[in-house]
Amino acid sequence: MPLRDAEVVRQLEVFGFAHLRQVASDAVGGLESGFGKLIELSADSAPSERVTRFDILTELPELGRISRSSWVRGICETYFARHHQVITSDANALVGDSYWHSDGFYNTPFLRFVLYLDAVTHDTGALRFLAGSHRADNGWLGDPTRHVIRHRQDLGLDGNDVPAVVVDSRPGDVIVFDTNVMHAAWNGDVRRQLAFNCVGEPVTEAEQLDTRRYFLNRYVSGSVLIG
Repeated sequence: MPLRDAEVVRQLEVFGFAHLRQVASDAVGGLESGFGKLIELSADSAPSERVTRFDILTELPELGRISRSSWVRGICETYFARHHQVITSDANALVGDSYWHSDGFYNTPFLRFVLYLDAVTHDTGALRFLAGSHRADNGWLGDPTRHVIRHRQDLGLDGNDVPAVVVDSRPGDVIVFDTNVMHAAWNGDVRRQLAFNCVGEPVTEAEQLDTRRYFLNRYVSGSVLIG
């Protein structure tokens, strides 16, 4: 049974992420075809590091339709409690591991909707999250976050051994998360990912500043290869 908007939003508020199974299953064929026009991948020349194309909604109409869908609008406007806007979009050929990180710990909340065009699991680069770590009021900011980022030095753990919720995904699924939540991906080879990021329409000067900073930071952020 599909999750209702209110149920998704409650998961986002409590855990920082939600897994929406097969909500985009009817778009997979078009998304795969469109991805191949944005980022060319071949077995003979697999990339050795992440490849990203930004601002893809006009070039990938199927993703644009998803970003404008009633269920995306319902989730966003319930979560933000106002009208929302899509501020960035990207296509990625992800390679290898990504470090534990948040996308910024902003006071203004942002949501990221992610679709994988390849099945991903614990052993093949699935997203994993530290549930509740998006909330500044529950003790995550400061030393706990620093210890996770320095997991090997401070905790004696490899990144993939940090206790976390691993979200296995298959084409047609959508993962949505508050971008403040701590997340990572481990054990993956090359995998195709599409995403777009949303924010409530900025009202205050602080929200406008956060939105500008977030927009610019998307163009310099990315996964880091872990040796």
